[in-house]
Amino acid sequence: MPNSRAARRRGSAEFVEISRPRPLAENDGRDQFDCGRDSLNLWFRRHAWVNQISGASRVSVIADEASTRIVGYVTLSSAHIERAYLPKPRQRNRPDPVPVTLLGQLAVDRAYQRQGHAASLLLYALRTALIASESVGSIGVATHPLDDSVRGFYARWGFQTLPGDPRQAMMVRMEDLRKSLGGEIEPIRRR
Repeated sequence: MPNSRAARRRGSAEFVEISRPRPLAENDGRDQFDCGRDSLNLWFRRHAWVNQISGASRVSVIADEASTRIVGYVTLSSAHIERAYLPKPRQRNRPDPVPVTLLGQLAVDRAYQRQGHAASLLLYALRTALIASESVGSIGVATHPLDDSVRGFYARWGFQTLPGDPRQAMMVRMEDLRKSLGGEIEPIRRR
């Protein structure tokens, strides 16, 4: 991943430099963020900083280098799922509950949508979760999509619906991430 990412604004020839993902800072302009979903906007404005400093979740952001405006954010935390929610063949010899990494929220400001930032944040989160799983047990990355369009986005990245979960969580297994991202992990660790 380069130090910053150049993105073309829709309808404009202007290039915008986007920062690499970094931890949320207290003085980041959270009140200006608008992804088009009230629940995600409200969480980011009211709860992101509290979760960050308490350790309840880790909030990573990308920002417009020139304006410092938050372009998008993603959250990761430890979680667990009931073993019964896994497909039957995957339940055998697993603890109950099963440890996972939770991708709680992922959102991109409206002004920066449809430029690949959601995919970049997701890839960052998956790489981070895979690296963390080498030190802290986790069999996969789970998320709770808000609707079918979000469910489709995650499905394109290998997430599958957990069969018995009443919340219809989706998960991608660490072993699948290792296969697809394994070669990219060594360079990330050396940073």
